[in-house]
Amino acid sequence: MSYDNDRLGAALKLYLGSNPLPMHMPGHKRNPALITSEFYQDITEIQGFDNLHSPNGLLKDLESAAAVLWKAAGAFISVGGSTAMILSAIAACNAVNPGSRVLVAMNCHLSVWHALELTGNEIIPLMPVTDPALPFAGPVNSADIASVLLRDPLIRTVIITSPTYEGVISDTEEIYRITRKYDATLIVDCAHGSHLGLDDTFWGEDVCGDIVIKSLHKTLNAPTQTALMLTYEACRVPEEVLRHYIDIFETSSPSYILLKGVSHAIASINSDSSLMNGWESGIVTAEQRLAGLKNYRFWQAPVRERSKLVLLGDGIALADRLHSDFNIECEAAFATHLIAMTGIGDTVQSLERFTDAVRRIDDISDVQSETKTVARPRPVFGMNIRDAARSGLTADSGRLDECAGRICGEYLFCYPPGVPLLVPGEVITQDVIDYVGQSGSQILKGSALFDGCLKVLT
Repeated sequence: MSYDNDRLGAALKLYLGSNPLPMHMPGHKRNPALITSEFYQDITEIQGFDNLHSPNGLLKDLESAAAVLWKAAGAFISVGGSTAMILSAIAACNAVNPGSRVLVAMNCHLSVWHALELTGNEIIPLMPVTDPALPFAGPVNSADIASVLLRDPLIRTVIITSPTYEGVISDTEEIYRITRKYDATLIVDCAHGSHLGLDDTFWGEDVCGDIVIKSLHKTLNAPTQTALMLTYEACRVPEEVLRHYIDIFETSSPSYILLKGVSHAIASINSDSSLMNGWESGIVTAEQRLAGLKNYRFWQAPVRERSKLVLLGDGIALADRLHSDFNIECEAAFATHLIAMTGIGDTVQSLERFTDAVRRIDDISDVQSETKTVARPRPVFGMNIRDAARSGLTADSGRLDECAGRICGEYLFCYPPGVPLLVPGEVITQDVIDYVGQSGSQILKGSALFDGCLKVLT
């Protein structure tokens, strides 16, 4: 059955049109004096509306439709973002392979590291490729993964990010072939690639993996905080194990407003090809118009995720001008580059407005498009991440530049995108101290700005 209409939305409309009396949560009781109109459809798991933690009706149909759309064997909906699914996937892999090691790319999101803190797995670091012409991490090398798996049979889980925040894509087809050969489960954080797989002609092939996690809100028309975990036929982690850990990390009171947003997004993609076509035409236009910049440099590569428009140069200055002179807000700005995200809501007209503004600024800029590469040093772990994080909660703070040789007790990360510069258990070397000092982005520890000090262990 084709999922080309918003079944959950239609069911909500029909139900609420009957003027039922809600003697159940939520407490606003749909009283128009207490809520705005968009919250009128805020219900709970009442009769006829299924249960996200044990779906067998409307929500099961929605999961099945998502699996068909992305050519997966199974799909699990999240209203806790990709974070909830990443936590669930890593915990499930640990449950199936207790005490195993995890090969993890060092440019993975903070949620991956939080999951590894909870499971306590021994971490084997995987360093992405460094391109001296780019100020951000490149892809992970499949040959590196094969080499590590050959040497270490205790690795049972491999975690990578593809595409990255900047749009770097790794060869997940080859990586998946390698991980299957060595009996390891491949988890791909594809949060920034929810649209991949929807139009192979334009975007190229979707990523491959046993478990692939996509944030539906980042580039598609689902609300913020919605995501999917997709599983494929060869996945070694049973569905019941994944469901168990989703039950732990997913809220027990899922928002039907968010679920309706997922239903609407999937139905609209299935029923209206003009959405994707308009977006894709806009990207082609933007690529053509950005290719001739004089000062800034539009990053292009033979393989990249095309929805990201990355401009190399002083991204902070460019973002400030776009904001102040043209009322345009970009995703992220760094001293070395700017990231402008497109999405399914973009059109030729919206991306012409963006590129017109960039070209006008570029015409009067004297910015140099040279980039500096700041490569993350290969980490050395002196303590298990879980033990170090727990010890770090009550540890004393020290100035980073005076802590060479000591063990880090907390996370230090750039936000955006939330990739750690240091994780608990890592030995603070002089190379790490220099790396943090050169990162130049907004650096956080927990919810606070980095002040030069962090929790350290002896």
